[in-house]
Amino acid sequence: MGSYNTVEAIVKKGKIYTTEGGKLPEEAKVLLIVLEEGRKKPDTKRLSGLLGSLKTDLDASKWQQEIRSEWDARS
Repeated sequence: MGSYNTVEAIVKKGKIYTTEGGKLPEEAKVLLIVLEEGRKKPDTKRLSGLLGSLKTDLDASKWQQEIRSEWDARS
């Protein structure tokens, strides 16, 4: 099993440059998370679709008591 290393980098014109001055390996598998600058407006259609799938008919307090009692019964 290989080791994992976190490297901060920037992308300019499709090329990756490290910000810490360290060298990247000549070959590697990478997991790339792109942090976009600036604020994007939320997709209101997508959010509206998600809202319809939430369960709003639950009594949260009652539900928490039931879940806790299940855990208390285990000890």
